[in-house]
Amino acid sequence: MSTTDINKVDNEEDSKTLDKQQIELEEKEVMLKGENENTEDGGEPKTDNEGLVKAALSGDVTEQGREVKPKFIPIGAIKMPGFFTRNVEKDKSKDEEAIEKENEIEKSAEKAEDETNAKPKFKFLQTFTQFLHRPQTETDGANQGKKHFGMFNVKYPKMFQKRTAAAEATLASMETLEDKLDTPNDGMENVKLDMTEPEEGKVATRLPLKERIRQKKFIMDDIMVCVVALVVLLSVIIGIIVGARAGPPSERPLRLGRYITTLSTCGPVEGILDEGVYSFYGIPYASPPVEEKRFTYAQPLNDISMCWNGTLQAHERGPLCMQFLENGTIVGEEDCLTLDIVTPHVRYDSPLPVVVLIGANSLAGGISPAQPSALYARTKEVVFVRPNFRLGPFGFLALDILSNSKYPATSGNYALSDLVVALQWINYNIKHFGGDPESVTLLGHRAGATLTAALTTTEKAQKLYSRVWLSSASVIFPGEPLDLAQKNNEQFKQISKCNDADCLRRKKAIEILTATPDIWLGSTVDSLPLADEFKRSWLVLDGDYLRTHAYESWDAQKEAKEIGKEKAFKPMVFGTTQHSGHSVLSFKKHINWTSELVERMVNESYIGEKNLTNAVFKHFNKTYEGLVELISSVRTLCPLVSLARLRLGAPLYVVTAAGAAAGPPGAGVARVAGIDADVEAILGTFDSEMPEQRRFMAAMQQLFYYYVWHGHLPGPETGLIAVGQDLLPLPGLPVCDLLIREDVVPRYAHVD
Repeated sequence: MSTTDINKVDNEEDSKTLDKQQIELEEKEVMLKGENENTEDGGEPKTDNEGLVKAALSGDVTEQGREVKPKFIPIGAIKMPGFFTRNVEKDKSKDEEAIEKENEIEKSAEKAEDETNAKPKFKFLQTFTQFLHRPQTETDGANQGKKHFGMFNVKYPKMFQKRTAAAEATLASMETLEDKLDTPNDGMENVKLDMTEPEEGKVATRLPLKERIRQKKFIMDDIMVCVVALVVLLSVIIGIIVGARAGPPSERPLRLGRYITTLSTCGPVEGILDEGVYSFYGIPYASPPVEEKRFTYAQPLNDISMCWNGTLQAHERGPLCMQFLENGTIVGEEDCLTLDIVTPHVRYDSPLPVVVLIGANSLAGGISPAQPSALYARTKEVVFVRPNFRLGPFGFLALDILSNSKYPATSGNYALSDLVVALQWINYNIKHFGGDPESVTLLGHRAGATLTAALTTTEKAQKLYSRVWLSSASVIFPGEPLDLAQKNNEQFKQISKCNDADCLRRKKAIEILTATPDIWLGSTVDSLPLADEFKRSWLVLDGDYLRTHAYESWDAQKEAKEIGKEKAFKPMVFGTTQHSGHSVLSFKKHINWTSELVERMVNESYIGEKNLTNAVFKHFNKTYEGLVELISSVRTLCPLVSLARLRLGAPLYVVTAAGAAAGPPGAGVARVAGIDADVEAILGTFDSEMPEQRRFMAAMQQLFYYYVWHGHLPGPETGLIAVGQDLLPLPGLPVCDLLIREDVVPRYAHVD
């Protein structure tokens, strides 16, 4: 070997790193061990080539006088059939090596997937994870350009991935180092090496879930699956809770399967389960108006001394207030300020609309058909409340000796104060009975409707109700001042022989009623008008509950509504029946109602005095049915038309359906729609034997209960509605135009 060659070898030896030197030493040991094993097994002499290798590994000197050292070959880069040889196969290109590397990675991934799939209880987690992936592109560092499905790092299929220069460099196999000296090819095979260490996250991904849990090496997929599972679990729990609460509301527990207890501002109240509803009878809402409290305004139960001890047993109906019936009979008691409640549910969730029934045939008395209905409380989902209130002299007597006994000096309208206090009690307590204090409908019938209309003008009651339904109300409202009413009532002082309030309060209740003049008890609702008929209103302008005339109050409310103050004017619906002038007593006055009899009765009335007989009979026939229709138009229907349509712009309905027959079968008398037909249909007590009568009931109930639930009628808000077997618009009433033009209406409207 020449000097130049020797220097060249020395330079190469100096340029070797410590890693290369260590690798060479390890290769020497392996080759020496293999040589020794061959010698022991066969005892065959080694070839020259093998001697050269041994000499090289043992540090022998060649014929050139220098030590031969092995060439640097990385561990795993070659298979070891020989030593210091070139690969007989053609070097593989970088692309081929990259493909082989991908195949190995895919096989590893498939193996890991097979191991994971072998555990069925975790398979749904992986499926759910893959389902939630969303496309996303990484933009950081080494992962730049890789496509993922969202945050779970599930790669696209290989065919859609882009190869980068870094990937190709990683996948490229190590080339076999060539000996600078031209050594012979001994069949040694090149193999590929993955020179880069796998990242910890990728290693963890290849591991089965159980192994990752054991080694506590979790990936993002594991964390997200746990979060999703936790969210799903919470959703299920919340759904169960909401579903349980969304079911039928739980009622209060029953005692002995029949009695139910609820609360009130004055103590517990126990009602009774009957006909599928809960009934509470005779609940006091004001202090008893007896002795010193007679002829005074109602006082609410705002003192614990006025309340009851323990639980009030509200199982039996309380007494009526003292009053005169139509036949002159006296019924009731003075201590009567109680109310009845019929409700389908006793609960606090889903409160129901409240219907307050205010009924009286006249302000002197008379039992009204406006009574709570268990059937319609249950089927229509409403709460019925019927308060008792004072009637006759106990409810309306205005005298100077009573006014002077208090300050400020006033008297009369005690029944109005009863109703105001009852509405206050309802506002405070109805929530304990399943009712909604924000949805209170006042249903007034006849004299009760007159009182209800007066309540709409009372400032103390404005916030205690939501809407009003007035059936056959009087439109002759109080316009007399208190001093004039006191003067007109002097006759009562003379009959009772009392000159001070204490005397009136010491008298027995029956003595007060018998001191009432008979002329005060009459009603004109079922008779034709007379020119000199007596008119008297129980209501007065007392200066406390009623301060202005009803028309003035309604005009002010209407103006407030027009400027945008909708709450100042509560919704109102007026209504009556086509034959509200019919009564059994009137019909029995004559055995045969001939046309001559009917015509004579009209001529003897105020209508005959005005020579309007022929004009009115163009609109009515000369039968009992035509007569009561004329009476109804003068006393009730046309006055309401003038008030509701012309003055207030409120809707008005007219019941045209026929009810019970006015006479015995074969008498030639048609059925009539009496004054109670609408309320009886609403509360289910109407005579409904015939199909057309049942259809009328359905139409009437649709009209009323829709109004209760929604605050307005299903049809137009203004105009006339005819309620027969269906709800139909009523274009006009020509007879009302005639009576209004001739000043018969509203001058002779009935007075309660």
